[in-house]
Amino acid sequence: MESLTLPGTSVLGKKLLAALYYCGSSMTVQFMNKALFTTYGFHFPVTVALLQMLFIAPVCYLVARPPVEVGLAKGALPLATVNVLNVVCGLIGTGGLNVPMFIALRRLTLLWTILLERFVLQKVHENATLGAVVIMITGALVAAATDLSFNAYGYAAVLFNDFLTASYLIMVKNTPAASALTTTGLLFYNATLSLPLLMASVWGSGEWDGLWRYPLLYNPEFLAILMCSCALGLTINHSTFLCTRINDPLSTSVAGSLKNVLMTFIGIWAFGDFRWQIWNVCGLCISMGGAVWYATRSALKAAKRTAAEREMLSRDPAKQPLIGKDRAGAALARSAAASTSKPKSLQLVDSAQSPALEEGRVTDKSISPIGHPSPPERRVPKSSASPSTPTHRTPDNQKNPSPSPEYR
Repeated sequence: MESLTLPGTSVLGKKLLAALYYCGSSMTVQFMNKALFTTYGFHFPVTVALLQMLFIAPVCYLVARPPVEVGLAKGALPLATVNVLNVVCGLIGTGGLNVPMFIALRRLTLLWTILLERFVLQKVHENATLGAVVIMITGALVAAATDLSFNAYGYAAVLFNDFLTASYLIMVKNTPAASALTTTGLLFYNATLSLPLLMASVWGSGEWDGLWRYPLLYNPEFLAILMCSCALGLTINHSTFLCTRINDPLSTSVAGSLKNVLMTFIGIWAFGDFRWQIWNVCGLCISMGGAVWYATRSALKAAKRTAAEREMLSRDPAKQPLIGKDRAGAALARSAAASTSKPKSLQLVDSAQSPALEEGRVTDKSISPIGHPSPPERRVPKSSASPSTPTHRTPDNQKNPSPSPEYR
């Protein structure tokens, strides 16, 4: 579950696959939850969140087998608290508002993300990025202003959900416990640590008593939808973590906005609780234009960054095939790296065996075709030299040149 891509997939491909995984999971689970709350009238969002966490915790533990340590639990507790509040507020907003209105308000997450990155991470965004976000938010506000039905409880839940989502995205990137655990391991801690808070909320909010009076509690179709909602809660949490780790928080938010455009047009006709207005469509189109602009610009920037990295790698003489004059420099680099990693006694032996490298007289003739020093020259047979006569090294200026076409 930690990777969605093959080893050979490019950086840009991984980013796109993570974004698609996040968008697909989010769309599916949101439509399931909307059907649960609107079609079946199951108005128990905290209970749904509790069931989702009860499903996520054991599955993530069986998959990742993360270490169970008190220190990791303390480090993950703030993230788990924000996560569970975010999930509950999202479920309340899903049940209280129609899909287009819910999505229009959810686009304000982008504004919170930029503000938190600016004041918490000291990250300055480019003017083009800010312009795209302004267009998206303007379209969202136009769509929200044409809402013919007002639900104060749902509005408050969604607006708080926006802030919690942005905080959650920033914390995933900057929490030490998040970097010490895998994505699935962190999900296990998130779900496990949120269980006590959710159980207390189910009991304190009165959902426990109302749950047993729900008329469709034993209906097979309702139970199937409820089980799918619980299972898909794992995929949306996992995809959010994974997409945030591979992409930056703002890109994850924009990916969510792009899938929200599609969800808006589906939600207009899917559940029958939307009162159509022309300004809603205009606002959504404006928002979609800003989202497409930012997403396209981010993809082009990532592609340029990947191309630049490949070009730098191709110019590295220590990693790429060498030709011509580069061989000499690479040979010196390899010899220096090898000599520094050996004991001094071995370095002395190497220096005695490679006087050309020692004196800095490396030429193409002293290097083999694959960039390594040539084999040592043939020595004079012992019979031609007196054993008692010591051998002396001939200075370079007295040596006879080796046979070459110019001297033949």
